[in-house]
Amino acid sequence: MFKKSFSFILMFVLLISCFLVPVSKAKEADPFTLNIGWTSEPDSISPFIAYSISATEIFKLIYDPLVAFDNDVKPVGRLAKDWSVSDDRLTWTFHLQEGVKWHDGEPFTSADVKFTYETLQESGLGLYAGYLDGITSIETPDDLTVVMKTDKPKANMLQSTTPILPKHIWEDVSMEDLETWPNEAPVGTGAFKFVEFKKGEFIKLEKNEDYFYKKANIDNLVFILYANTDTMVQSLKIGEIDSAINLGANQVPLLEKEKDIDVVSTSTHGFTELSINSWPDPKSKGNPLLLNKDIKHAISYAIDKQKIVDVAYAGQATPGTTLIPPSLEFWHYEPSKEELRSYSPDKAKETLDSAGFTDRDGDGIREDSEGNPLKFRLMLRSKTSEEVRAGEMIESMLEKVGIGTEIETVDDGLLGDRIYDDADFDMFIWGWGTDADPTTILRVMTSDQIGNLSDSYYANEEYDKLLQEQATTIDEENRQDVVYNMQKMLYDDAPYIILMYENAIQAVNTDKLEGWTKVNGVYFFAFNNENYLNVKPVSAAGDSGAKDNESDVAGASEDSSSSSTVLWTILIIAVLAVGGVVIARRKNKGVSIDDDM
Repeated sequence: MFKKSFSFILMFVLLISCFLVPVSKAKEADPFTLNIGWTSEPDSISPFIAYSISATEIFKLIYDPLVAFDNDVKPVGRLAKDWSVSDDRLTWTFHLQEGVKWHDGEPFTSADVKFTYETLQESGLGLYAGYLDGITSIETPDDLTVVMKTDKPKANMLQSTTPILPKHIWEDVSMEDLETWPNEAPVGTGAFKFVEFKKGEFIKLEKNEDYFYKKANIDNLVFILYANTDTMVQSLKIGEIDSAINLGANQVPLLEKEKDIDVVSTSTHGFTELSINSWPDPKSKGNPLLLNKDIKHAISYAIDKQKIVDVAYAGQATPGTTLIPPSLEFWHYEPSKEELRSYSPDKAKETLDSAGFTDRDGDGIREDSEGNPLKFRLMLRSKTSEEVRAGEMIESMLEKVGIGTEIETVDDGLLGDRIYDDADFDMFIWGWGTDADPTTILRVMTSDQIGNLSDSYYANEEYDKLLQEQATTIDEENRQDVVYNMQKMLYDDAPYIILMYENAIQAVNTDKLEGWTKVNGVYFFAFNNENYLNVKPVSAAGDSGAKDNESDVAGASEDSSSSSTVLWTILIIAVLAVGGVVIARRKNKGVSIDDDM
């Protein structure tokens, strides 16, 4: 009987212990949200409307292209698992990934690719339509095959990062409505699903648990809009955000002192320009004197770009020359010594004197032969202190050579309206980001982009022809020559004066997070989305465990200690109970423990 009683008590103890697993072991880890600060939100979340680099960053997370870039900026399959091209390079066949679903659960098929490309081509809207130039037909022999044909070899077929859109959602939007339909709840196939976009505050995404490529290590992603970089830096330092984009040049030395923050300032694929209204159309509201190339050249000579970099940008930039930045070294053209318009106020004055622009009334501002003053409006973006300071410096520099300016500081929305709706400007300072392939940024300057991407309203038929030529030139050395000639042409005509190649300044928290991935020196606004997929909370078991995890670790210890205490209490009670049975049996029956055992 004693053996049976002991066995019953032992089973009871083991059963109870099963329910005493520490709470920290039983519960799953809390969802992790990556908070990113930036000072410029998407202008739209519709690929047919958006032009901002912030919008393209969101598109890379929600949508997928057929072909993406790896960390060496080489083409790799994404929605396309492989592809082939015919010997004459006029027919491309893409085989698609199997089992891919849209965020709403609908299957992704070749019909979505065909619909996206053909709609972008027909509408001509947005940043991505230019990628598709030269494609003459698209066939879908089955759900997982896309066949594209071109009239000439297409040099950048594999450099297209066009986001593929769901046909079942977009097919109900008429061609006329594409330019205004807001795409308020984007549905893609990408690594993150759209949750909410609160204009002027934040945009929130969540992890796509069914992502076919590589699941993210974070659960939620929130981009938080800041009115200025000073506030954003403070939020980063106290841990309210985990990373920051669009930082100011003067903040680099401050952040470099923070041991738990990695700050990068590196030349990136973009530039800041002084754009000049170059539209000869009577509808233009720009000053017609700026159509004169001599005036543009004189403005270029008068601007001390290095001084602007040193003073306004605290040295976090490189003086600019041509349209394609040096970071795309194969495609960048650097003017020869004879071509280069280096800083020279004397040369600026000489150029204006030779062209007949003199100060006829002694007010310090030059006039043309009819008495029209060389005085131009200069619009600056109010939220960018570096650009405002640069504009003020340019005003002073131009005044020294007899050119007057009227500075107007405006927000981005008003500036965009003045540029694109009415061509109501003389000059402004803004910037562009570029792609790995030169076609997109070169296309901005073509005649057919007036009223769309073009913000200088430049037109040159020879330039337009060269754009088509480079797009169909397969030999890279020959294509490079064409791209060089296009940049020479722009440099001479001067619709843009490239002020600088501004550094991308970004910062990330390395105390709470690990796995941050740089592509071409930057964490964000890179050529792919790998950084977002790789970053993850620092392991609590590591020597430098995240501070946010410390309370969880302490809680786990308390849970374990509490569970152990309860378990030992039960075991003691059980032993005492067994002892009581033994004593009772000894008294009543005089049976020894050894005999009964």
